[in-house]
Amino acid sequence: MANRSFQLKRSRLAFVFQLSIFTLLIVLLQQLLSPWLWLIVVLLGVIAYVYGLKVPQPMCFEHLDAREWSLSSTKSSSIKRVSISHIIDHKLYIVVYFQHFQEKPLLIWIDQLPLQQWKALKKLAKLI
Repeated sequence: MANRSFQLKRSRLAFVFQLSIFTLLIVLLQQLLSPWLWLIVVLLGVIAYVYGLKVPQPMCFEHLDAREWSLSSTKSSSIKRVSISHIIDHKLYIVVYFQHFQEKPLLIWIDQLPLQQWKALKKLAKLI
C-alpha cells in the first residue's frame, strides 16, 4: 500500500457500457418516433457525443500527502493538486470525489488498472 501511484489506461468497459446504453436508446426511440424525427435525434446524439462529451482522461493519479493527490492528463502537461473528499466503490468502477468541486469526479473502471493496483484502490476506498 506504500505505492499509491495509479497509471490509468483507456477503459474498454466504459466504451462498451456507453455503446450499449446508446444502442438501447436508439432502439427505444425507433419504436416511439417517426422515421425522420428518429434520424434527427440520432444524428444530434452522435454529434453531441463526438464534439461535446470528449473529456480529457486523467492518466496519472498519485498520492502526495494525507488527502492531497495530484492529477495529470495526457492532453495537458500541467499537474493539478486536488483534495479527495470521499471515494465510493461500485464494484465495477470507483468514483473519486474532490473537495470544493476543484475537479469533476473521477470515474475509474476496473479495466483501467492492473489487478494489484485495483485492489489497492479498493482498500483505499474503504479507508477514506
